[in-house]
Amino acid sequence: MASSSRATDFIIAIAGGLFALLALGWWWLIFSKVVENDYLTVGQAVTCIAGATDLCSLAQALCTNDHLYGIRWYAPEAFWAAASILVAGVLLSARPSRA
Repeated sequence: MASSSRATDFIIAIAGGLFALLALGWWWLIFSKVVENDYLTVGQAVTCIAGATDLCSLAQALCTNDHLYGIRWYAPEAFWAAASILVAGVLLSARPSRA
C-alpha cells in the first residue's frame, strides 16, 4: 500500500511540473510577441508570469492577432495552480513512509 501511495505522490509532482511547463509555455506564447513588439522588456514580462498587473494587462491589450491559434491573453492563475500541484506532490513525496 505504501508503494502505491508513493507512486501517486510522484505522479502528482510530475503532473504539477508538466502543468507548470504548460503555463510557462502559454505565458511565452503571449509575452514573446509583447517583448518582440517592444511593449515590455523581458524583465517586465517575467513579472507577468505570476501576477496580473496593469502593465501586463495593457501589454496584452496591445497584442495583435498574430499569435498561435489567436490566443491573446494569459492567466497567471494557471501558473499558481500548477505550482501548487507541484509543491503538494513534492511535499507528499518527501514525507517519511509509514511502515
